[in-house]
Amino acid sequence: MRIEILDGHRNIGGNKIRVVDSENDGFLLDFGLNFSRWGEFFEEFLNPRTGRILHDLLKLKMIPRLNIYRDDLFDGKFEDPVNHAFLFLSHAHADHTGMVGLIDEKIPLLMTGETFAVMRASVYTSNSNVLTQLGGKKRRKASDKDLENGIREDLTVSPGNSKSAERLTRRVSFPKEVELNDDSTVVDMNSLWKNELFVEPVYHSVIGAAGLAARVDDLWLAYTGDFRTGPETAEEERYWLDTLGEKRLALSLRTSRFFENLKDKRPLVLIVEGTRVTREENVENTEKDVFENAMRVFRGTKNLILVDFPIRHLERLFTFLKVCMENDRRLVLMPKDYAYLLEMERVEPLWKLTDEERSFVRVYHPGKVTYINLEKDALLRAKEEGILLSPEEINLHPEKHTMVAGYWDFPHILDLDERVLNGAVYIHSTSEAYTEEQEIDARRFMNWLRYFNIVPFGIREVNGNIVFTKEFHASGHVSPQGLEKILNELNPDYIVPVHTLNPGWFVERWDERVLLENVIVL
Repeated sequence: MRIEILDGHRNIGGNKIRVVDSENDGFLLDFGLNFSRWGEFFEEFLNPRTGRILHDLLKLKMIPRLNIYRDDLFDGKFEDPVNHAFLFLSHAHADHTGMVGLIDEKIPLLMTGETFAVMRASVYTSNSNVLTQLGGKKRRKASDKDLENGIREDLTVSPGNSKSAERLTRRVSFPKEVELNDDSTVVDMNSLWKNELFVEPVYHSVIGAAGLAARVDDLWLAYTGDFRTGPETAEEERYWLDTLGEKRLALSLRTSRFFENLKDKRPLVLIVEGTRVTREENVENTEKDVFENAMRVFRGTKNLILVDFPIRHLERLFTFLKVCMENDRRLVLMPKDYAYLLEMERVEPLWKLTDEERSFVRVYHPGKVTYINLEKDALLRAKEEGILLSPEEINLHPEKHTMVAGYWDFPHILDLDERVLNGAVYIHSTSEAYTEEQEIDARRFMNWLRYFNIVPFGIREVNGNIVFTKEFHASGHVSPQGLEKILNELNPDYIVPVHTLNPGWFVERWDERVLLENVIVL
């Protein structure tokens, strides 16, 4: 067996891993966007050229030179004899799936139905991007007419609305049956790999995260993706059940089930994340803490409340929905956010809202003239259901509403009365700023809050510095203490750290069992 860490080796994010057996059959583990590497060359208004995107990324060494790419984007070949059976996508965060649109559509994408739903909602509520493209129409080589119009002959161009354009039809596979209503072709997971293979959900900050285990030659190989742990005592489990409900408790226990299923797999090679082993954190919040802290803020104000969290983190949405229900407030979503809910419950009925939950959900009617695909469908669905809310209705009863509005949504609050915004509460329930660009965004965002005299929680400015207090955020990654406990109990034969800045942390504890090379042969 050969393990190739193509990206994500000594950095956080951008995971791209290949596993190959002795017969040159293999599979890929994630194909994410490496944000730090990307930021060295690109930014919001400087991007690779769509018509030469694979050429550009290959030349900048942002993607590996493997025969895994769409033939409508790249017609070259490399000296690479590996037959790729599938690409496993551990969860729907861009640092793990952000370049999946480049992958040959004939290579099946293996993921949970929840991950597919989140990815599809993300793609179809935003502008088209080749990097994340799941379906649609293939690009084509420049035609004679294109050449006459000055387009260079080595570029690929969009087919536009041509009815004769070839469709980009993805092959997808799931660990359990999923009903789809798009152009994807569903492939039985049991046919993907010649040996034993299983996918088990784990607990992370996006619903649908999962780990994988496969028998490769004479070894078991497991990949955790990103994960965190849930309640550790019977008392904690009882609290989750009584306060957050049965579905949320079951979600929080997913990680323990994944590792339990690995205990009898020997010999075992574990590819494991180590995001937090270099972070010094004084706060170890869980979703229970987020719920309790939010309850205190809600009970302390009669003003409008604005909450900010990544909508892909649907568990956090359910937390704030529960808080709203306890405080007789309506949770007001943007149309794109409602699209996530609708898509998730379509693919995974487990997350379908109950009638009571649905009675507390509203959809804001923003001042937009253009809506994208599922975003438009969600808006029209909300109108049909009678839950589409105008700014005037919020102005009349701000104390009855909680708006989900983050940095990019704040222009829409300009339709609300200043008397409503004056003294409103904003809760920052997402991660802190990690890059210089994010710091700039946070400072700009504070200008909005100051201008309207909105009271912030979870973020504040101290002597010109932005401070994230984190009481409304729970990390999606396992703590160092939790990770050490899991690995000691599992006792894998080999440990391959990825998604970490400090692989030495693993060596200090498990010495020669830790494999740090980019290419590992066993």
